[in-house]
Amino acid sequence: MIIRNLPHNIIFYLTFLFQKILILGHFPQRWKTATDVPILKPGKDPTQPSSYRPISHLSSISKIAENLILTRFNKHLTDNNILCNEQFGFRPNLSASHQLLRVAEFVYEGFTNKQKTGAVFLDIQKAFDRVWQDALIHKIISYNTPTYLTKIIDSYLQNRNFCVKVNNELSDLKNIAAGVAQGSKLGPILFSCFINDIPKQFNTLLCMYADDTAILARHKNPNFIKLALDRHIHALEGWFTKWKITISATKTEAIMFHKNWISNMINKFPRVKIQNKIIPWSKEVKYLGVILDPRLTWKPHFLYVRCKFWANTRKLFPLIARNSRLDREAKILIYTAYLRPNLCCPGLGMRC
Repeated sequence: MIIRNLPHNIIFYLTFLFQKILILGHFPQRWKTATDVPILKPGKDPTQPSSYRPISHLSSISKIAENLILTRFNKHLTDNNILCNEQFGFRPNLSASHQLLRVAEFVYEGFTNKQKTGAVFLDIQKAFDRVWQDALIHKIISYNTPTYLTKIIDSYLQNRNFCVKVNNELSDLKNIAAGVAQGSKLGPILFSCFINDIPKQFNTLLCMYADDTAILARHKNPNFIKLALDRHIHALEGWFTKWKITISATKTEAIMFHKNWISNMINKFPRVKIQNKIIPWSKEVKYLGVILDPRLTWKPHFLYVRCKFWANTRKLFPLIARNSRLDREAKILIYTAYLRPNLCCPGLGMRC
């Protein structure tokens, strides 16, 4: 809103500046300094630095420039059908709900054909922060990206720096040698380009939403499911090593979807491995914010949402109770802002 209210002569100057940025392929150095604010991940230990997600605060004017670059880059990617169909993250007309429906349909189709479905959910460590920038530019060039866009994206990535802000205190500036900024306009699509050539297999289903990656295989015989998943995981391990992407074997999860699943089945299925470590079959996994159970009943997720809703309701009950001194409009505002969002499935984008 502040930029919109600037005098016309300033807006004309900014327009001229953006035109020069696109023509010269140079992203201003002053716009490449980020103030990182660490956000605690849900349920993590606040005393551990790894429990925080760094969100980059960037100049508002730089984001306008990023948006101009992004519009042109997205047009090139769309017109040439470059991004793989398995990637649903940060793309027009696609969302987490579409990817979840894709997974659910694959599993339910297996149930119809009396098949089991094995799924492995990979955990990519610090995905956005460890992107190999030279390799990213190499891939962007290989996609026949117009020279001016390649040049400006390279300028955008090079010589970036950041400082960390905690309790209104700023750290010293540090250089960024790898990664794309979280909180930027260009970051998500650049990451999608970086992992765009991820290996696929004919007998598995690959599902991606940004860095959330899952592979699924279905068959009546669990041994064939294990073989298919192991083959795909082996191909992925080589690809991850080549492009300096790190996978956390301890955080990777697996689940076997089975229409007639019972609890004692969990130890009967052959287990898959990643990085020579066995991945145990889980009774439930969380994918794109939704809890999945072996029979895909959605019951664990509904119970989780209900418990979360009532826990927050108890905290706010003195404000919204019948004898509260707040007027009706204020109570409705509290419900709309703080309670109703708890009833929405994060991945499905709808009320549970």
